[in-house]
Amino acid sequence: MRFQARFVFLLAAAAFLAALAYVWLKPAQQGATAAATSAAPPATAAAAVPPPAEPPAAAAAAAAAPEQAASFAERRAVLDQRAAAGDAAAAAELGGILANCWRYVPATQEKIEEAVVNGLAGNVEAPLVAGVPAPPELLLLMLQQSQQELARRCTNLGPRWKWREMAQVPALLERAADAGQVQAMLDYAQHAFIDYGAAAEMLQDADEVKRRKEKARAFLRQALRRGEARALLLQADAYAAGPLENIDPFAAYAYMSAFFASAAAQDWPPRLRELYLQTVAQRLDPAQIAQARERGLQIYQDFQNGVAAP
Repeated sequence: MRFQARFVFLLAAAAFLAALAYVWLKPAQQGATAAATSAAPPATAAAAVPPPAEPPAAAAAAAAAPEQAASFAERRAVLDQRAAAGDAAAAAELGGILANCWRYVPATQEKIEEAVVNGLAGNVEAPLVAGVPAPPELLLLMLQQSQQELARRCTNLGPRWKWREMAQVPALLERAADAGQVQAMLDYAQHAFIDYGAAAEMLQDADEVKRRKEKARAFLRQALRRGEARALLLQADAYAAGPLENIDPFAAYAYMSAFFASAAAQDWPPRLRELYLQTVAQRLDPAQIAQARERGLQIYQDFQNGVAAP
């Protein structure tokens, strides 16, 4: 399968990195928007959005449950049946794992660093953040953060599934999100176009692409109103890299500032936050940066009050 050097294509010599950097290594199915801007802007590069951490007691109970002890592959048939029968939670879990974890493999921070160095030494094109090439340190920190988040979600998978199974992901996630599953709302915003194989397909299906974009935007607004700070991150990424919005450094800076003010961002290293905003700010003048910070504060206040910014 062809991969687009959109966000961290460092797979020239290391197959593990395609799985490691799934969110930064968007396959052509999601990156097809680069050549179809009228239907949808370029592919998103957001870090994988993991489910919220469970309380210790809940996590212990889940670990003790036989169903949770089984691998995803072992539970797959049951999840398929439950999702087909209208179980929204099963549809959310099934669609989320299929979309986020299909290329995941464990990797140490040292392996990530080695792959980034080798990729940059091989003249791999740097990923863009709001139109600005990401500096190597930011690239490394983003990959490491993404890996940590995927590791919390993509455990005990068992044998992998085929790419063709991705065709069911958007419908699964949309159905679950319509039923109120917040994680599915976030996943749909990232993977609404995962089943398209080329830009031409999206152009030929422009009405459906438009419908999904509108649906994904609505899901993010709904997640924000329900107090889900991770929707701020995805909204920021939409303005930084698409596909839900046109590239807008001002909006990307404002939304990411709002996300960094939330409790959900506190496990992001301070250096990662600093470098990300510095990179986006390269497209803004000092007055715009100050205005974007003010806008970010307002977005965060609206979020705390249960209001989704327009």
